[in-house]
Amino acid sequence: MAVAPASEPDPPDYRQELVARPETLAIMRRIVSAHLDLWDLRELSDAATLCAHELLTNVMRHTGSPLCTITLRRRPDGVRVTVSDSDTAPPERRAPEWSEESGRGVLLIAALAAQCGTVMRRDGKDVWADIRTTASPTYAT
Repeated sequence: MAVAPASEPDPPDYRQELVARPETLAIMRRIVSAHLDLWDLRELSDAATLCAHELLTNVMRHTGSPLCTITLRRRPDGVRVTVSDSDTAPPERRAPEWSEESGRGVLLIAALAAQCGTVMRRDGKDVWADIRTTASPTYAT
């Protein structure tokens, strides 16, 4: 009787509660990159890391509390990056003046992600971006 080799389970999703601060952003970029390497999705690392950085920066700049949770979920065609916070206002998509130094985060995420959106909750929101191995950008709310 032949015994089939045991297959290794997929690495679990990554979930981290944190305080969004400038010094936290560099650590989270390294963690996102490391998880994508672990999941053999290195080609998505730059886009996913930048999306995570922008989502966390938005928490830091535009919510009343820097407390948030980041979740990385491996998907068959890529990864979903989600940042959850306690602010009940949806992210604002705007067209900044060319001379402004900020205000492009949501536009940048929409350009990098195959799909992105917001799930509003009674106690806050989840802002997510799907980074796929073959992306065709669309925006969903």
